[in-house]
Amino acid sequence: MKRVYFLIILLVIISAGAATCMDTDMFAEKFLTCSPYTENSTSEMFGMEVSSSLQILGLRGDLCGFKSSISTPAGNANIECNFTQTQIEELLSAMSNNRTEIETAAMQGLDATPQIGENPAVIIFNKYFSDTSVCTVTN
Repeated sequence: MKRVYFLIILLVIISAGAATCMDTDMFAEKFLTCSPYTENSTSEMFGMEVSSSLQILGLRGDLCGFKSSISTPAGNANIECNFTQTQIEELLSAMSNNRTEIETAAMQGLDATPQIGENPAVIIFNKYFSDTSVCTVTN
């Protein structure tokens, strides 16, 4: 039970981190074309330091290889995915729409940053991360 809880927490952290990092223009451009690329980041989440690495591994047949590695004091995990072009476009669209909403609200003096569980990009990532035909989790 403890292991299942740990994996659920890591999936939340990974999907939030992936959605945040992938919101950069360079990552989005590389992901859309499935060109090899890596982004590393360190942040604080849930009161602990979280280091993450997102990699676009390139084409694997008709699919785009993607790997997310996360390191926390509580443990490490890796998720490896093979996305279709349609799935990539869905993810990038959700991230772009989310960014536009946040920027529009900021111009109006409002904070529209969604909670992790309400972020459309995180929701879509979670859908794919939990689909074993798309992604596999190792630790």
